[in-house]
Amino acid sequence: PEGSEQATLRRKSLGELPNMNTLWASLIVEECVRLGVTNFVICAGSRSTPLVVAVARHPHTQAVVNHDERSGAFYALGWAKATRRPVGIIVTSGTAVANLLPAVVEAAMSQVPLLLLTADRPA
Repeated sequence: PEGSEQATLRRKSLGELPNMNTLWASLIVEECVRLGVTNFVICAGSRSTPLVVAVARHPHTQAVVNHDERSGAFYALGWAKATRRPVGIIVTSGTAVANLLPAVVEAAMSQVPLLLLTADRPA
């Protein structure tokens, strides 16, 4: 079927990824794209780097970088409202996630889907 050659190439390249974090991040982004989440707001931090790289490398994603998590979340909310499609927000761990809360509450009250992709500290 159409696209199977690309899927085979993608599977072959997944085996060549340098580590498990990169592999999982690539799989997460691929599944997001399959489910219709192709727009991402990136508020990068060192722990979220594999997700950021996966979004940057995927041929069907669009990304905007915002250095402030709170304003990035509101940007994502506006983008989701404008496109009527869910938007992913990538942040690092810790208080970065808490900064998303005001926009997430507004999104919930407006019934606008946002997908929060947050990195976590290792145990």
